[in-house]
Amino acid sequence: MIHFVTWLPLPYQQTLCQVLSDHYGANFVVWFGETKHEQFPYQRSLDEGFPSHYLDQEGYRAFFKALSADREEAVVILGGWRSPMSGRVLLITSLLRIPVFIWADHPVPRRRGIFNRATRSAYLSFLNRIAAGFLACGEPTLRYLQSLGLNPEKLLVFPYWTSLPADWQLPPANRDVGSESHRQLRLITIGRLIPLKQFDVAIKAIAIANQSAGYRIAELVIVGDGPERSLLEKQVQDLNLSDCVTFLGWLEGDEVRREIRQADVLTITSEFEPYGVVVLEAMAAGRPILASNQVMAAVDRDEGNGAVLLHPVGDARHLAEQICWLASDQNRLNEASRAARSTAEKWPPERAIEILDEALFSTNVQFSDSYIRELN
Repeated sequence: MIHFVTWLPLPYQQTLCQVLSDHYGANFVVWFGETKHEQFPYQRSLDEGFPSHYLDQEGYRAFFKALSADREEAVVILGGWRSPMSGRVLLITSLLRIPVFIWADHPVPRRRGIFNRATRSAYLSFLNRIAAGFLACGEPTLRYLQSLGLNPEKLLVFPYWTSLPADWQLPPANRDVGSESHRQLRLITIGRLIPLKQFDVAIKAIAIANQSAGYRIAELVIVGDGPERSLLEKQVQDLNLSDCVTFLGWLEGDEVRREIRQADVLTITSEFEPYGVVVLEAMAAGRPILASNQVMAAVDRDEGNGAVLLHPVGDARHLAEQICWLASDQNRLNEASRAARSTAEKWPPERAIEILDEALFSTNVQFSDSYIRELN
């Protein structure tokens, strides 16, 4: 049985779990680390269509017993080596000698002292020995993990996954400013309002773009909440942008997707983003991406077709130029929209099954003939 262990029942995690459950049937079960967390105040689904357990409710003893009962043919897929439940899960799988695949997004690049480097090196060496494989969230992450010394033969690309709605549309062509014939570009940015996300850069870019154009060429919708909200609201007031920057606060998954459809472009200005699932959600809706060059999902999905435009971290002026470039030409925006959707269509959630099957059966993990027949 495949035991999928991940931190929270976020919407995109549930999408993947449903697809895997539909395919693997009784051979698949999910263990969420926590029911909810203050950083992600989404409401979890009460009618999950797949078998699931919550470690913060049932405890790790229940997890240990479940793996022990399935010891001969259990496989664990662990979401991250640094999440709150990772240490205990790795200890349990090591004690029971159960194969574990580690699903990892991009580690935060930072300077480390001698002691921290040595500690990290020892930990990664340990993971190299015990892990059956590593599922890297995108090609940039795969290359980075390899540079850290992880065995390249154990590495596969396995990004995050989002649903791919069939009824997508191009950005509206009639969003004019008052009685003027100028079209106003609506940008949306989504996330927790913390310094790392650099929402202030997006706000500055709106100010620069509007000033450069000589009229209100763009507006910004901010979805999310967090400790920086009051500072960002003050910045909006100081720049006289109250009429073109809107704070919506936290929204549920369906509401977020609705706002994405109503926008023209997604922008992410993070100083660093280990992945960025919202990039996939926007591209699935046919919305191009304006992102810093440290947003891993945007870097990974950049095919050079205009769907993704990258700017250097913190460079509001460069971002403003990109805003004006898209706002000034509806055909250009439409082409970028089609390109975004085309890229998204290459990564339907069902593709996760093919990659996971390859991970399971191309490693040294041994399965009984009956178990293989069940999975197939």
